[in-house]
Amino acid sequence: MSLPTDKPGAAGFTLVEIIITLLVAVILGAVMLQYMGSALSQSSTPIKRLLAEAALQTVADNIIGAFRQTAPSGSTAWNDFQSGIGAAGTDQNNAYGEYRVLFNDFIQFDAAGNEIPDVYGTAPEDILKIVIAEASDDSLTFLLIH
Repeated sequence: MSLPTDKPGAAGFTLVEIIITLLVAVILGAVMLQYMGSALSQSSTPIKRLLAEAALQTVADNIIGAFRQTAPSGSTAWNDFQSGIGAAGTDQNNAYGEYRVLFNDFIQFDAAGNEIPDVYGTAPEDILKIVIAEASDDSLTFLLIH
């Protein structure tokens, strides 16, 4: 019985073909790694933002819940409730949660429904506007009406 003889160039890859294939694969892999690396490292950003927004909503729910429980009736009760939320520009960590107060004041509206700035401090104490924010600077605005 005779063994088949190898014919030159009949089968297999040359060393040059293998090197070129590996070089192309390495270049494509490096490009994909660079692209996917930044995409993977930034994929947690939406989750962190969602958690921060949920925490902010929890603070708002706590404030609204306290408002519904106590239902401040007089001017003194309203002012006590308002001061318990915190002054504008302050960071708070209290029974409501951890938040930053961006705005906390009584407001009024004109006949067209536009908010009127209360520059003289004469707004009736029946609409309390509260704007709070989380560390991510996402803010939440809500009105408490007496």
